[in-house]
Amino acid sequence: MRRRTFIAALIGILPFGKWIASIIASEVKNAPAEKPQLTKMPSHGEETPLRFLALGDWGAGTELQKDVAASMNAYAMTNPIDMIISTGDNIYGKGVKSVDDPQWKTKFEDVYIGEHLQKPWYAIFGNHDYLGNLPAQIEYSKVNPQWNFPDFYYNFEQKAGDASIEFFMLDTNLLVEGNDLNMLVWLEQALEKSTAFWKIVVGHHMIRSYGVYGDQRFMINKVKPILDYYNVDMYLSGHDHDLQLIKHPEDKYYQAISGAGGGSRDTSWGEHSLFSETNGGFAAITATSSCVYIEFINRNGEIIFSHTIEKS
Repeated sequence: MRRRTFIAALIGILPFGKWIASIIASEVKNAPAEKPQLTKMPSHGEETPLRFLALGDWGAGTELQKDVAASMNAYAMTNPIDMIISTGDNIYGKGVKSVDDPQWKTKFEDVYIGEHLQKPWYAIFGNHDYLGNLPAQIEYSKVNPQWNFPDFYYNFEQKAGDASIEFFMLDTNLLVEGNDLNMLVWLEQALEKSTAFWKIVVGHHMIRSYGVYGDQRFMINKVKPILDYYNVDMYLSGHDHDLQLIKHPEDKYYQAISGAGGGSRDTSWGEHSLFSETNGGFAAITATSSCVYIEFINRNGEIIFSHTIEKS
């Protein structure tokens, strides 16, 4: 965590902390002078959409995390959700020690307490989770039925209106370690077998980014070709502590980053940015047979961007 962000998180517990933090908040560089206009979601008739929230890098125990959690509940109150996806770095700063680690309570159970957030969570590992007990995060699924984390990588399917949507949940830390062969073979086989109308791949490390980490070359080399070949619609990640939507002309899929659940870092707009923001927030995604509609909501509960993704 950068020094400025650490100080902002620290003083968040003090009187006037939010006001002081706003003065030294993380920055968005190269942002356009005019804010992007919000777009309306196309009508879906009598279809029942699938709506879920996505956030990453959240289990920090900060005031920002609590604010984002409250905003998630407020959004879900007027836009009922079906589930929540975690893009990794579930517990800062070194994961958990066991299924009984008190951090489960202080950084998860006691934070996402809103009435409208009592939905299934689907989780993956981030790099900070790797500093702790990995099996404990999987075993926690048996302790808390709200937490779904069956294996290091897995897939599941949901109805999205009159269509279907399949999620392919990766452990991108295996790519960092060079221990990824089995997972990549599994991913190709799972995508080849999939009959879902929409396909979303989820991993902690991004492929594209204009944030602190930038493009991840190992992801471009190993994961991007698979996503392009099997016509994946979206790659959803965290790692950079910001909110981004990127459509690179060399990619068939959209890169969405939702890593602002517990902290913030400087970010920027780049050549192929559709949106970029920081200082806390989450993504809300609604899927039907006609489109995937993504919204970004900040820590104050304001919808700050929306975009419609349709089949080309």
